[in-house]
Amino acid sequence: MVKPMRYREIEAALLRNGCRWTDSKGDHVKWYCPCGRHSVPVDTARTISPGVVRDIIKKLACLPEGWLQ
Repeated sequence: MVKPMRYREIEAALLRNGCRWTDSKGDHVKWYCPCGRHSVPVDTARTISPGVVRDIIKKLACLPEGWLQ
């Protein structure tokens, strides 16, 4: 079961796993995985809903299992 997370926790996990952001439009930041083939826009709100967290995990499929836990 995926729980809501704070944006700064997600950002720290993405950086730890070699992801980089390039585009920022409004309150969304586009993150790219280390291989460069996968990307996901993430809202910079304080709390990220479980559905968005699940989408981030799904779209960045090349990251190791359990990287965001």
